[in-house]
Amino acid sequence: MKRYPIILLILMSSSLYLSMLETCDLPTDPGPMPKNLINVTYEPGLNVFGVLRVDGDSGSSFIHVEKALTTEQMYEEADIFDTTATVQITDSLTGDVFLFKTIGDTTYRGYYFNDEFIPESGRQYSLEIRSETLPTLTAVTTVPVRPELISNTLTITKNQAAFQLQAAAGVYQYNCYLFFGEDYLEKQVSNSGAGIKTITIDIADKNSSPTGLVIIRYDRNLTAYLNSSPSFIPQTFHEMVNTVENGYGCFGSLAVTVIEL
Repeated sequence: MKRYPIILLILMSSSLYLSMLETCDLPTDPGPMPKNLINVTYEPGLNVFGVLRVDGDSGSSFIHVEKALTTEQMYEEADIFDTTATVQITDSLTGDVFLFKTIGDTTYRGYYFNDEFIPESGRQYSLEIRSETLPTLTAVTTVPVRPELISNTLTITKNQAAFQLQAAAGVYQYNCYLFFGEDYLEKQVSNSGAGIKTITIDIADKNSSPTGLVIIRYDRNLTAYLNSSPSFIPQTFHEMVNTVENGYGCFGSLAVTVIEL
C-alpha cells in the first residue's frame, strides 16, 4: 500500500523553535492590562511529548524525552535531551509492560521507540518515565478506535468529496486529509455529540482527482495539545494542557485510517 505523508504532530516536540521575525512593531494601543497574573513556579522535571499510534504499523509510536530547563539554562545551551531514562508503557487491562529504547540515529536524539509495540484500539495505556536525576513522570491515555467510513457514503464529484463517519466514544477531534498526489486538503472536525458525522471537502479548485484519504482520530490529550497556543520560547509548557503527572508535556494517542482512491 502506498504510504501517504500524514501531516500530523509526529515530529512535533517541545524543543521545536518557532521562527521569529527579524523586527516587530509594538502595538500603539495594547488595550487593558490583565487583572490577574498566573504565577508559575519552576520545578525541575521531565518534559515529554509521547504519541501512541494505531495505524497498522509496529514501532510507529514514540516518546520524546527532554529536561525542563530554566531560561538561564537555555541561554547557557544546557543539554536538554534525556537519553538515559527508563521509559515504559503498561497495558492497563493485561498488565503487560513494553520498554521503549533510544536508537543510534542522532537525528532522533531523545526519542524512545519499541519496534514491536502495537497499541490496541480502545485500550488504556499508562506511561512511566524514570530519570536518574529528576522525578518519575507518569501519564495515561485511552487509544481511539480507528475511524471507518459508513458503507457506501463516500462520494466524489467535480466540486466536492463527502463521506460519513460514526462518532465514537473517547474521540475528541478528527483531522481528514484528502490527497492529490503530494498535495492535500485538510478538514478538522470536532467529535462533540453522538451520531453520524457528515464531512465535506471542497475540491472545486483542484484540477485532478484525489488519490487517497487519510482520517485521524485524536484522544482528549492530543486534541488539547493541538489546539493550544504555541510558545515562541523552547522548553516551555502550556500549563492548561499539561497531560502528565510530576512533569511537563503531553502523552496522548491517535488512530489512523488510510483509504486508497
